Amino acid sequence: MTDLSNVQPHQVLPPAEAMLPGDPLQVNPVMVLEKGNLDTCEKAVVAVVADEWTYPDGGLRAWLVVLGCFIMACTCMGYGLVFGVFEDFYHTNRFPSTPLSSLSLVGGLFSFSMNCASYLFGGIGDRYGYKRMIAISGVFAYLCLLASAFATKLYQIFLFQGCLLGFSMGIAMPLYMALPSQWFFYRRGLSTGIAVAGSGIGGGISSLIVRTLLSSLGYRDTMLIYSNGCALLWTAAWFMMAERRPPGYKDIPKRWLPRNIGPAFYSVALSVFFGIFGYLSPYYFITTYVKSQVPTLDPKSILVVIPLVVMNMSGGVGRIIAGRMADRFGPINMFFTSFFLGGLSQIFIWTFAHSYGAVMAFSVIYGLVGCWFLGLLPVVCAQLFGLNDLATITGFMVLVNAPGQLSGASIGGAVFSGSGGIWPAVSIYSGSVMLLGSCFVLYARFSYEKRIWAKA
Repeated sequence: MTDLSNVQPHQVLPPAEAMLPGDPLQVNPVMVLEKGNLDTCEKAVVAVVADEWTYPDGGLRAWLVVLGCFIMACTCMGYGLVFGVFEDFYHTNRFPSTPLSSLSLVGGLFSFSMNCASYLFGGIGDRYGYKRMIAISGVFAYLCLLASAFATKLYQIFLFQGCLLGFSMGIAMPLYMALPSQWFFYRRGLSTGIAVAGSGIGGGISSLIVRTLLSSLGYRDTMLIYSNGCALLWTAAWFMMAERRPPGYKDIPKRWLPRNIGPAFYSVALSVFFGIFGYLSPYYFITTYVKSQVPTLDPKSILVVIPLVVMNMSGGVGRIIAGRMADRFGPINMFFTSFFLGGLSQIFIWTFAHSYGAVMAFSVIYGLVGCWFLGLLPVVCAQLFGLNDLATITGFMVLVNAPGQLSGASIGGAVFSGSGGIWPAVSIYSGSVMLLGSCFVLYARFSYEKRIWAKA
C-alpha cells in the first residue's frame, strides 16, 4: 500500500470526473482523508496522479476567467432585471393603453427564451466548446439589441427584446455560470458567486444609465449606445475567459442528464420550478409600486427607479456573500435559505412598505437574500451530480425556470388587477410561492446529509 502518512488534504484534489457518483474510484479524496479510509483514498490518489489534474483555486488566470464571466452576467442576466426600467418607459410613454400585465410578458418571454436556450446550448457547449458558443451568443444578442433600437410597434418589442434576445443570451448563460467550477474547488462557491453577482451589479448600473439616457436622449439613441456598449464588453469578456477540461474529457460519453436521475434531482428541479414564480415580481413591479405609494415624487425623477437599482446592487453583493457562505456552510443549505428568506421578506416587509424609506429597506433586504439560489445552481449541481456535463445539467435547471420566468410576473399583474389594485395581494402571492419552493429542496438536502446543522 502506498504510504499516505505525509499526504495533506490540500495536496489531494479530485479530478473533475472523480466527483461523479456511482464508481468506486469516483470519490472526493479530501472527504475520504477526513474519514480515514486510506484504502479508498489510495485508489483516488492514484487516479489523481494518473490524470495529473488539480484545481488552481486562484491565480491571475483563474480570476480573469471569473471577471469575464462577471461581465457576461452584468450584461446578459442583468438585462432581464433592467427591463423594469424599459417596462415603465413603455407603459408611460410609448404604449400607455397596453395593460401592465401585457408589457410584463415581454420580460417574461425574454426570460423564458433564455432559459429554454440554456439547456440546449449548455449541452452543445459541453460537446463543442464553451467559447465558441459564447461568441455566437454575443453576435446574435448584439444584432437583436441593434434591431430593437428601430422598433416602433409592440410586436417588434416582443420579438427583438423578448423572444430573440432571450434566446441569443441564453446560448452563453449556462456556460459562463459553469466556467468558474473548472478553475476552483475550495473557493467554488465564492468564485461562482462573484461571477453571477454581475447580474445584480450590472442590472443596477444599467438601470441608472438607461433611465438617464431615456430621459435625455430618447429611446433610439439609448438603444444604440446600449447595444454598442454591450458589444465592447462582450468582446473583452470573451478574451478573458478560458476553458479548463480534465485529461481525456473528449472520450467521456456526453449526457443530457445526470447518470443517476433520482428523487434528489427532482427535488432541486421542483424547488426551482415553483420558487421562481414569485422571485421576479418585486423586480418588475417595484418602480410602479413606488409611484403608487409615494405620489408626491416626480414620475420622471431618478428617485423613482432608485429602489430597483438598490435591489439589483444588493443582489450582486448578496450573491458574493452567499458564495462565501456556501463554501463555509454548504451550497444546498444556502440554496434553501435564499428561497425561504426571500419569501418571508416579501410577505412581512413588502406587504407593509408604504413609505419611500420602507420600500428602500425592502429593496436592500430582498436584494441581499432573495437572489442567492440562481448563483448557487451550478455549485449545488456540482456537489450533487459532479462536474462532467455540468453546463448541461446547469442548463436543465435553468430551463426549469422557464415557466415561472414567462408567466410569474404576468400572474402577479393578474393578481394585482383581479384584486382591484391591492398591492399586498401581489406580495403575499409571490412570497408564498417562494416559500413553497424552499420546501421542495429539503428532500435533496436531507438525502445528502441527514444532520440538521451539518454542512451540505
